[in-house]
Amino acid sequence: MDKDSVMYQLMDLRVNTVMNSIVETDEDYQEILCKSNEYSGRLDAMGLPKETMQLIDRYVSEQNALGARYGALAYLLGFSDCIEMFRNTLQVPKWEENSSAAG
Repeated sequence: MDKDSVMYQLMDLRVNTVMNSIVETDEDYQEILCKSNEYSGRLDAMGLPKETMQLIDRYVSEQNALGARYGALAYLLGFSDCIEMFRNTLQVPKWEENSSAAG
């Protein structure tokens, strides 16, 4: 998908203007943030060599980048799914048939 597309621009606008207020009040997000801060403090207190800390930092940064990219792609998929539903072209499985066959 083109990064100059309307969907990317909309995602950027929504994430950068609305997301901060959402995460400030989301209990799950705040709990994860507290745990992350706790682990960061514990890691700092270990007094590991600079080279080891840089390696850990780079690893964590790449993991964060993966999660952020996955979230962005999921957002775009969800948004495009909504557009397709409004166009009535999204193929949604019939849950009644699938759930009765499984049970």
